[in-house]
Amino acid sequence: MAQYHRSYLRPAAILCLTLAAACLSGISTATNRIEVYQATVPLADRSEAAQSAAFEAALRVVLVRATGRRSADEEAVFAPLVANARRYVQQYRSAPDNRLWVAFDGAALERWLIEKGEPVWGRERPSTYVWLAVQTAGATAPALSADDTSELKTAVDEAATVRGVPLIWPSAETAAAGTGNPADLGHRLGAEGVLIGRASAPTAGATVRWTFLFDDRSSEFSGALEGVNRAADLYAGMYAASGSLGPVEIEVGGVADLRDYAAIQSYLESLNFVTHVSVESLSGDAVRFRLTTRGGIETLQHAITLGGRLQPMPPAEGGTPRFQLRR
Repeated sequence: MAQYHRSYLRPAAILCLTLAAACLSGISTATNRIEVYQATVPLADRSEAAQSAAFEAALRVVLVRATGRRSADEEAVFAPLVANARRYVQQYRSAPDNRLWVAFDGAALERWLIEKGEPVWGRERPSTYVWLAVQTAGATAPALSADDTSELKTAVDEAATVRGVPLIWPSAETAAAGTGNPADLGHRLGAEGVLIGRASAPTAGATVRWTFLFDDRSSEFSGALEGVNRAADLYAGMYAASGSLGPVEIEVGGVADLRDYAAIQSYLESLNFVTHVSVESLSGDAVRFRLTTRGGIETLQHAITLGGRLQPMPPAEGGTPRFQLRR
C-alpha cells in the first residue's frame, strides 16, 4: 500500500469532500436507535411534591439506561444529580394509568456524566431476539410471541425498556410452529444477540433458565429478568464509552466516490462518543480518518462493527485499524 502523507490532500479535494459530507448520506448509523433520555413513571397525585418525586424516579431510570449500569439508580455518585432532576427536565406530560412522561436534556446529562468520568452509552444499541417457551403440566407450550400479553412477557419487555435493550419477539405464527433454530431465526431478523429461555409459568415470578448467544459467546443463567439484564450488562461493557478524549486513526477501504466518502464520514460523526472526524490522507480507494473519541480504539471497533456497513479487516501498515465498506 502506498505511504500516506498529509501533503497528498490538496485544498480543493478537501473542500469537495467536506461539501459532499454535508449533503450526502447512505450508511445506516445504527442497528437500533432508542430514546435514552425519556422515561414514563408512576405519578402519585397532582401535587408539586409528587411531580418532583416523579422527575427523580424518571431520572433514575434514565441513568440506568444512559450508563448501562443496572445499579446506577441507587449509586451515591448520582445522588446530587437526582436531587436536581427538575433542572434537567425539558418536557413532561400526563400518560395513561396515572403516569408521567418525562424528557430530559440529554446533552446536559451527558456533559455531567463525562465530567464525572462515568460511562455514556449512546442511542445505538444491539437488538436481541427472544425465544421464550413456557413449560406447563409436563408439556411445552408455544413460545411467547410479539402479541402475547402474559405477565412474564410484560415484565421482560419492561426490563428491556429500562435497560435500553431493543427486543425482537417471534410472530404468533412462528411461535406456534415451534420450528427452526432460534439463533438462525434471530439473525435472519437482524438481531445481534439471541436469548433462548424456558419458563416454569407465564407469570412475572416464573423460574426462567436462559441461554444468551452473542457473537462467539454463550452463557447460561436463571431468573425471570436475568436474561435481559445480563444481555444489557454485556452490551454496555462493549459499547458504553468513558475516559478522556483522544485521537484515533482508522483506514476505510472500498471508497469508490464522494457519495461513499460522505456516507462514511456522516456515520462516524453520528457515533455518540466521537466528537470530531477529519481526513488524514487518500490513497486509491482507501481513506484514512482521524477521529477524536472517548473510550479508545476497542470501544470504537465494537461500535463500528455493530453498525454493519464497515467490515473489520486485518490492520493496515503500522497497525492502524482497517475496515472495508460493505456493498
